[in-house]
Amino acid sequence: MLMANNYTENELLLYLYNELSELESAQIESALLSNSSLQNSLSKLKEGMAVLEKLGAEPSPTTIELIMEYSQQSAAQLEEA
Repeated sequence: MLMANNYTENELLLYLYNELSELESAQIESALLSNSSLQNSLSKLKEGMAVLEKLGAEPSPTTIELIMEYSQQSAAQLEEA
């Protein structure tokens, strides 16, 4: 999933939400030490997360249900492959 110093916003979000393995997190942390562009991207994502937390908005139950259904369908497709 992770490639040397070529991280996507999704990977950085997974990092922020502690959804990566220890190895993947360590790789990102190592890259952050020397990559100012990556540091900037991470900082912007953190700022966005802070704004969303202040809003206190939550998805509707219908939205959550649709996301869960999509997730289950995706998982089933992966198992079939």
